[in-house]
Amino acid sequence: MRNIFKRKSQKLKYVGQNKNAAWRRYQKSFKKKYATRKTFSRLPHYLLILLVSVLILKGGFYLLEGVLAGAKERDKDDGPEIARIERPEIRNLLEPRDLVNPEDTVIRKKINGREYVFHTSIEPRLQRSVLSMLDTRWARYIAIVVMEPDTGRILAMASHGGNGSLANTCLSADFPAASLFKIVTAAAAIEACSFKPDRMILFNGGKYTLYKSQLKDIENKYTNRITFESAFAQSVNPVFGKIGMNYLGRAVLEKYALNFGFNREIGFDLPLEPSAAPISDRSYNWAEVACGFNKKTRISPVHGAMLAASIIYNGRMMEPRLIDTVTVNDRQVYRQKPEPFIRSMSPQTALMLKPLMHTSLTSGTARGSFNDARGRQIIENFEIGGKTGSINNNPEQIRYDWFSGYARHKNSSAKIAVSVMVAHEKYIGTRSPEYFRKIVEEYFHNSFQAAGFRK
Repeated sequence: MRNIFKRKSQKLKYVGQNKNAAWRRYQKSFKKKYATRKTFSRLPHYLLILLVSVLILKGGFYLLEGVLAGAKERDKDDGPEIARIERPEIRNLLEPRDLVNPEDTVIRKKINGREYVFHTSIEPRLQRSVLSMLDTRWARYIAIVVMEPDTGRILAMASHGGNGSLANTCLSADFPAASLFKIVTAAAAIEACSFKPDRMILFNGGKYTLYKSQLKDIENKYTNRITFESAFAQSVNPVFGKIGMNYLGRAVLEKYALNFGFNREIGFDLPLEPSAAPISDRSYNWAEVACGFNKKTRISPVHGAMLAASIIYNGRMMEPRLIDTVTVNDRQVYRQKPEPFIRSMSPQTALMLKPLMHTSLTSGTARGSFNDARGRQIIENFEIGGKTGSINNNPEQIRYDWFSGYARHKNSSAKIAVSVMVAHEKYIGTRSPEYFRKIVEEYFHNSFQAAGFRK
């Protein structure tokens, strides 16, 4: 009996051992299959890691190659590392004669062994056309500036200085502003004294004289009546003299002269002489300044374009710009950006000045340049306006002839501001409003051709 029980126990033990061995074999096989499936499931991740590693390694080689190449380039450069330059430094690198009547948009200069390349804002086709217009037979000086009002970029700049001078007359503020200052006075009268275009004003005597007797408030059978708008368009000195002396006074005139860029430095890429409007304590001087009947109020042609630009650009003046970019040894070290100069007047005042400027062309002092078919076509299709100015310098037998104006085609956002100054000598050659008209036609030549007009 005991033997039987012993044999059964041995048999059960043997069976249990067999079952445990099978279970272990099953577990081992299961784990192997699980590991295989897990490896295959992770294969995309392994491939991604491998790809990223290859890219990083390759990028490292490229970076190292670039660093070595840069080091080689620096080794080639004899001078110190090239730093970026600021706008005031450009004035030290350029001279006014570098940009006297440029026909190329690029100026190259060797400075300290390096090649500086100045890319200008000059528009070549317009520049060549303006230069071809210059009538130098009877003119001692001519200066023409064409500007983008909303950026300040100079698109054309033409200069004639007489006697073969290399000076750039566009940068000189040695010319009497004459009636261009009436733009400043008109803005001051609108804002400070609530003048409206249809306001009636009385004056005695001639339109283009300024005697002290004409500044008195006298009304008799010889008294003339004229609207503020017509007085501006016809450039009536006694009216603006009375406005300056009886309404504005010294403080307001000084304020608006400053607002329009007089008596202050104007930032530019070339040395630009500041325009001057000295005002004394004498009330008659206020009348002289307000109407431009004096030779001490002086302005540069660049500044003259800014006056017109402020009206078409809703009262804002931008700093004039001539250099777009500068590169040194093929590396860009300067790029210009539009910079506001000053707000000369409110948008409402600028809007009120536009009909005054427009009337100057239709029935004012510039009407002679716009009274034919082409001139009327310009007036009909453009938002356009301007102001003339003229004054004699009798000792030198010179007649200064100004025009400051703007034009925008009614079907386009493109617009320009133009300043023209001609110093006529013995005979009168091409007048400043005629230059303006030709420039408008040239700049908007596609619009004229589309309308059936040919040059």
